[in-house]
Amino acid sequence: MILFCEYVIPEIHQEAFTAWVHSFPEQWRGIKICENTAQPGVYVEIQSAATVEEAAEKEKERREGRSWGEMEQWVKGGREGLRIWTFRPLEINESA
Repeated sequence: MILFCEYVIPEIHQEAFTAWVHSFPEQWRGIKICENTAQPGVYVEIQSAATVEEAAEKEKERREGRSWGEMEQWVKGGREGLRIWTFRPLEINESA
């Protein structure tokens, strides 16, 4: 399973945001952060989860922990600007 978090950091806050991310690398262990090449300032965080329960725990932690209170100031729309989805792999039957 994949937990996918998406948010927008307006240009005026991007420097502060990226400096903050780089200052706390331990908060981002196991998480890949990517910026959209076509839409600068649109970021996604991608992390793996083994089960639905683990994905739910990670989503809860992402919404309530990991310095979200500090990060919220840079996100367009604040708390409502954080979108989180959990994706499960599609099983493909190759013998069909």
